[in-house]
Amino acid sequence: MEKQGVSRRLLTRLKRLDGGITRNGRTIRSIDLVENGDEIILRPDTGSPLEASPTLNVPVAFENDAVVVFSKPGGMPVHPSIRHQGDTLGNCFAAMYPELAFRAVNRLDRDTSGLCVVAKDAYSARILQNSCKKVYYAAAQGVTPEQGIIDAPIARQCESIILRCVREDGQRAVTHYRRIHTDGNHSLLRIELETGRTHQIRVHFSHIGHPLAGDDLYGGSRKYISRQGLHCGEMTFTDPATGKELTVHSPIPEDMKNLFKENNTMEKIASFQVDHTKFGVGMYISRIDDDIITYDVRMVKPNGGVYISNPSLHTIEHLFATYARNSEFGKNIVYVGPMGCRTGFYLLTRGMSHEDAISLVKSAYRFIADYNEEIPGCTEIECGNYLEHDLDSARKDVLPLLEALENYTPEMLDYSWHFTK
Repeated sequence: MEKQGVSRRLLTRLKRLDGGITRNGRTIRSIDLVENGDEIILRPDTGSPLEASPTLNVPVAFENDAVVVFSKPGGMPVHPSIRHQGDTLGNCFAAMYPELAFRAVNRLDRDTSGLCVVAKDAYSARILQNSCKKVYYAAAQGVTPEQGIIDAPIARQCESIILRCVREDGQRAVTHYRRIHTDGNHSLLRIELETGRTHQIRVHFSHIGHPLAGDDLYGGSRKYISRQGLHCGEMTFTDPATGKELTVHSPIPEDMKNLFKENNTMEKIASFQVDHTKFGVGMYISRIDDDIITYDVRMVKPNGGVYISNPSLHTIEHLFATYARNSEFGKNIVYVGPMGCRTGFYLLTRGMSHEDAISLVKSAYRFIADYNEEIPGCTEIECGNYLEHDLDSARKDVLPLLEALENYTPEMLDYSWHFTK
């Protein structure tokens, strides 16, 4: 019990389980005599698993028999709640390991991305509980000092359940940070915590006048990122299976990297500033408004600029909107609609990366190219006075764009990229 960290409570539970404690494969009691060379195995109980959500896909940064470390995306809660049922890391874990209970060793806010350690049994959870050391990366507004220590007590704000603030009567909170990059507008910080208070990083950097980008709860702006720019990028812990120290890494996500890309404002192009007649089949950014990005999905045929027919384009719009709405990115789609001419249509997204937008369009066009059923939404309510469709032409007209997008990269979404090439 002392050397292996097995609690008396766990041992009591195991004694009552068939196979909870075994010697050379056979169940024994805790009072039974054992001999040198016997193999004693403790099999912790699994508890009650959560509802499984097999459609969720969260990258695994590390795994062995005792632990799995996820690289959680921003926007996903760790545990289910009243407002979040079936869309959490716990639900993903339940689908991957239906026989195990969900034991998250560290918790991240819903909009904080990065490493989350989950123990596969009660014993491993106990070992991990006091051994995890985390390193965070944050994007703070403005230019912070090169390094510093923020030692400021944190308390509830006006007895709020959620909000925290710096207050003299609060609990001691200490944050160590080092600036590793700045572009003048934001600072990328490496952060280690001496204490672990609720919202500690967010509150501390707001307190010193540099709130995290996207953290509107504590004074940050969502102009360039749709969540707080905070990521748990490094985790060091004692491996329960071997007793050795392990360090796991998770790369900084794209939405935080984009805050520091050179010429980031180059994408904020107004449509009237671009001569669209110079561009054929493709997909281009026409403007960015905060976290809403407008893409021109252009359907001009590569045969001298002949437009596709209105019935064909109308059919493509219906099928594309249907596919997008029912895809994994459905919640990110703001609008799908015509440009006002037969060149293509607009796609507006919120909180979605360029890679995902390209992937969505390619998947939708593969769907349209193979579609051979009734076109959804062909009523006067959806179409107004325009009810004409042409599925055969639509299936053919998507092929040039699908071919053009096959090797597309996020850089190619910028009109200027095509000028320079």
